[in-house]
Amino acid sequence: MKIFAWITDHLIYFVLGVGIVSFLFPGPGSLFGWIVTPVLALMVLSISMTINVGDLIRVSKYPLVIVWSVILQFVVMALFSILLGRIFLSPMTAMNTGQVLLGSLPADISAPLMISIVEGDTALGIAMLVTAMVLTPFVLPNILTLFGGITLSVPTRYLEVELVGIIIIPLILGIVLNYYSANVREKRDTWPGLAALCYLLLLFVVVSSNVGTIVSLKEFAFVIIGVEILLNLFGYGLAYLSKRIFKQSRATFLSLLFITSTKEFGIAPAAVSTMELKNTVTIPSVFYAVIQMISAPVVVKIVKYWDSRTHEEPI
Repeated sequence: MKIFAWITDHLIYFVLGVGIVSFLFPGPGSLFGWIVTPVLALMVLSISMTINVGDLIRVSKYPLVIVWSVILQFVVMALFSILLGRIFLSPMTAMNTGQVLLGSLPADISAPLMISIVEGDTALGIAMLVTAMVLTPFVLPNILTLFGGITLSVPTRYLEVELVGIIIIPLILGIVLNYYSANVREKRDTWPGLAALCYLLLLFVVVSSNVGTIVSLKEFAFVIIGVEILLNLFGYGLAYLSKRIFKQSRATFLSLLFITSTKEFGIAPAAVSTMELKNTVTIPSVFYAVIQMISAPVVVKIVKYWDSRTHEEPI
């Protein structure tokens, strides 16, 4: 159990190490793409075991915050992503389409883990994530058409499996275990460490599986890296701006910080498979996946450092 806590406290170093090893030696990780779904479900289960029924009741009192998070995820981030695509990727039609799609995606499933590690409002973060995932089949095609002039079929089956199998069922199971098991409640601080191990395994697979794509772009890869870093930083900036404007609490701000800045990158490949599009469409999501999986632990480290220096609200 102490090992789990130690991994959580030093997550950024493990992330950098795993990222480097995965990039230099992609062979082993690229063989384990099949584990992504069960590992994601285990991650959600682990974080859900830190949540109780009272947390859900409390979160229901903040509908406007959840609505605001949806607007930031689907609208504001989409508009900025479209702008970046037109500036840097316009000559490459398929990749530009991928950039528009990326900006219109909901938050990533790993966001609640980061919220939990920095002691944000994990229940609120999960509520933001679930709400966005439920709305995705209805909102995503309209956002793409309205802002990007793109008509894409949403991979409904993929979204249903992800929502029910990876999020809803593990979430309910985790809350039930928290309610009925005193042992689960007593070890509340342990479960984010288990989720962190899942995160590292996912990073290993994601980087390993996409090294070929990244390397094949040669010098242009640096352009895409720059574009996705800008989009990622914009997401963090939106959360900070929301905190300043609406005077949000520390817990709410930290929830919005990781919900706004992450993107569920698995939807893009599913859309490509569903519509038989060019694989180039997935490239922005591939790069963003790696960037967000590295930047999120970095931001966690920054938040913790700020807390240790100020002993009050961070940033």
